[in-house]
Amino acid sequence: MSLTAFNQLQDVVVVGAGVIGLSAALSIQQRLPKSSIVSVVASEFPCPSPIQGHNTAETASADYASMWAGAHYRPIPYMPQSAYAEQNLSQHQQKFHDQLAQEKQLAVRTAKIMKDIAQQFPESGIQIVPAEEYLETPPQENLLLKTGDVYASGDDCFRVLDRTELTALNHKTASRHEDEIKWACSYETYVVNVHVYCGWLLHRFLSNGGKTITRNLGSLADAFTLGIAKNGSQTPLLVNCSGRNFDTDPATKIIRGQTVLVRNQYNKTITRQCADGTWSFLIPRPLNGGTIVGGTKEIGDDETHARPETRNKLLENATHYFPDFVKDMKDFDIVTDNVGRRPWREGGLRIVVEKPEDGRTVVHGYGAGGRGYELSWGAAEKICDLVLKCLQGEDEVMVKL
Repeated sequence: MSLTAFNQLQDVVVVGAGVIGLSAALSIQQRLPKSSIVSVVASEFPCPSPIQGHNTAETASADYASMWAGAHYRPIPYMPQSAYAEQNLSQHQQKFHDQLAQEKQLAVRTAKIMKDIAQQFPESGIQIVPAEEYLETPPQENLLLKTGDVYASGDDCFRVLDRTELTALNHKTASRHEDEIKWACSYETYVVNVHVYCGWLLHRFLSNGGKTITRNLGSLADAFTLGIAKNGSQTPLLVNCSGRNFDTDPATKIIRGQTVLVRNQYNKTITRQCADGTWSFLIPRPLNGGTIVGGTKEIGDDETHARPETRNKLLENATHYFPDFVKDMKDFDIVTDNVGRRPWREGGLRIVVEKPEDGRTVVHGYGAGGRGYELSWGAAEKICDLVLKCLQGEDEVMVKL
């Protein structure tokens, strides 16, 4: 889109400084004329990692979920439409898989950009690493996958482990007599040192002329009256990356996640999904950022403090399932507990234009849940496309996910 196509240049305000908000702000900034001003308003901004001796608990709340993420890219397989009839899926199941198919496009696009960043800017806190997944009760969509399929991205070296390899894996944890691994795979993915990466995004945004405003907004409407446009007037266009949309969307919910950051450094990311629905995983953080040991997914749980019994269970499971990492609980060098309240939305990430009144325009981009990093760049590009269309005065700019 040519920059000369704009009839009137307008400034843009992005609400929210999570990974999607920062990615969207940077994308918009890069595609608008230099004379435009893109601002990010948020109650919290990226802070240093606690592994550097910084007390994150004083500066990042549990609601600033991007500071408490793992983070890694673990794809979620979906059932293609061609298999709906054969598998006798319900309408609800079909809708869910349609959502996953749309998110897959965003995730694959994000993976490409993340890998490019890792190669061009190693200081960004992104690293390409091997990944493994172990499933005790694999869903049908996983069983449909075969070696060589596109899983995480087009060049991810995806491979389904054979029976001999499964037997060897199960032999490692046979002492607890739990359900055996029924399906496993290996592939290439990326991991993120979240504090370094979000700080890197913010630094690039500010270096390119972006503005930040630290403000605890009571509602999205409050952002219209900040008076930060060039002439001091009300902001005509907002980008809503607030995560939960100020709890005004009934489809939004909280998923509480608790993990442990340890100083011990691992060399790959690995996930085990147990038959009882619990998870155990390791996510190394680049640039000597330690390793995340996780984790929980507790829908509707509002507790913001770490539960000691949960920490002990996570560390105990890690020593059992991944003995090549740490064999004994006493060998963990614990840095901190992480508790994040992820802004999950039933129906998935919402990217849509809303024009409530008085010529105001809102481009929504919220509700990614625990997949903020995985969907960030794909979502940011779609959000940016809508912003540019709005600024051009196009009437039909609705995009829904």
